[in-house]
Amino acid sequence: MKIEKLFSNLSNNKELIFYLFEHKDKAVSYDEIQHLISYEKLEVLENFEIIEKSDNKIFLDGRVIEFLENYLSIDENIEVSIISEKIDTLKHKIEILLEYKNKQNELISQIRRELKKCDFILLQNLFKLRIHIDRVYKSIDQYSLKIKELKFYESKLKDLSFALIAFEKFLKLFESKLTLFYNNELNEVIKLVKQNIYEINKSLIPLTQDVCEYINKAISKNIFIEKITKLKELKDSYLLKEQTNILQKIEKFEPIQSTISIKTRLNKDIIQDESFKQLLLKSKQDTKLKIKQASKIQQYNSKEIQNFLDINSLHRAFKFSSQNLIEFLLQDSKLKNKSFEDIEMIYCKLILLYEIEYKIYDQFVDINGTKFKKVYYGK
Repeated sequence: MKIEKLFSNLSNNKELIFYLFEHKDKAVSYDEIQHLISYEKLEVLENFEIIEKSDNKIFLDGRVIEFLENYLSIDENIEVSIISEKIDTLKHKIEILLEYKNKQNELISQIRRELKKCDFILLQNLFKLRIHIDRVYKSIDQYSLKIKELKFYESKLKDLSFALIAFEKFLKLFESKLTLFYNNELNEVIKLVKQNIYEINKSLIPLTQDVCEYINKAISKNIFIEKITKLKELKDSYLLKEQTNILQKIEKFEPIQSTISIKTRLNKDIIQDESFKQLLLKSKQDTKLKIKQASKIQQYNSKEIQNFLDINSLHRAFKFSSQNLIEFLLQDSKLKNKSFEDIEMIYCKLILLYEIEYKIYDQFVDINGTKFKKVYYGK
């Protein structure tokens, strides 16, 4: 059919097309649409494969639905359960076709359309899954939610795989019976469907690997963020102690001794115990403090504080190195003024931050009596 003829039919019957598209999820009877089109014109649309008829039920052809859905960007649902129903329908029609030769012309066209529908559903769901998985991984920042969404789509991938296996098994069982009718259009549809099954299988393998890798990365990042949060708390505490003289200042704060009268039923020996007194002193809200010296807390030079090591640049340089991690760090020019203990800490930090990208072996390198695992860049 030429494109002019196609668009002419779509335009001349637009009210019917709109109605069928709006009710694409249910079977529409002729009684519902007879005010929109005559039965003769309906048969013309069926011959052009714009609509499909089955047991007085009317549907839009799958390709028309696909075109409208893609153009309007609607219907993002992932659903393949209908494949099993389509397979049962196909088996039923083939059984009738084999037994009643006089039904050949009618049933072959129906079987051809059902095969194309199955093919369309599988391809569309694969396409939607790829979009959804990619969108979830790139757009959701909260890793716990990202993991939950990815696991949902992982289960949908499994559903698609099972539906594909069932459809492929059906074709192997019934292809030889269908080819006996020597219908060229049907044979071409079978050939196309088989080719698409091969392509879907080929696409499912990397897509399944991708979603598994995305889940593992999200889990690792989620754990990593928790670790980083704890490390930041420790780091803040460490910097406060190491880069200021706050510890010396704290030592110069002394609590004023005051008499505390307490009504209690506790044993007098407990109340008079020194450790109990200290506990009361700490918990008393109006305990006053006297300060021997109130000078400003001294901080290190701000330039020294800002002179930090860029761990990410080290990681990028290690990516192009053939050495193992500890030997790379010991020979790196940026670390020539660092102590061996500092390099040990950098070694551990790099593994913590980029363990997904590193390959860690059970072999060891002995440096100054300390054993380091051999770590190379690459999964």
